[in-house]
Amino acid sequence: MKNPTRYKIREAEYFLSMMNYVFEDDDSFSYNLSAFLSAARSITWSMQEQYKHRQNFDEWYRQKQIKMSADPELRYLNEVRVEDVHRKPVLTGATRERSIPADISLVERGTSVAEQAKEVEPKPPTQRRSKTVRRFFPKFGQVDVIAFCENQLAKLAKIVEECENRFP
Repeated sequence: MKNPTRYKIREAEYFLSMMNYVFEDDDSFSYNLSAFLSAARSITWSMQEQYKHRQNFDEWYRQKQIKMSADPELRYLNEVRVEDVHRKPVLTGATRERSIPADISLVERGTSVAEQAKEVEPKPPTQRRSKTVRRFFPKFGQVDVIAFCENQLAKLAKIVEECENRFP
């Protein structure tokens, strides 16, 4: 493998894309969120392993660790990963829309009640379907899960890019 750190970024991107793909399925979404959290967390571990022998890397990375620790969103990303891996699956809230089908019959003015009754044919009831429109972390201001993960992955990718430029 040419660049293990970039591999980890692509792995996290993959699970993030799968979260979008399986958005409607609660279990599949949860499995892919779990995998994303683990992959995202392993980006900096992989970077440390890959670059630890470069001159001044440790000093540079210690400063990055301080900044990452001060970032409440990156801290939360790690907290939910720890919860997911070591305690219990991370629960996300979901906002769902429910559509209710309705049949409407329009009748011309002056049509007798008997004729109106002939025009209306009873139809079998259709199922009410709910659609998931949003998933969120209840413990973090109800922020959208996918948007949150995208933002944290972008922050991690920026750190990796800076590392690659500084330690070619």
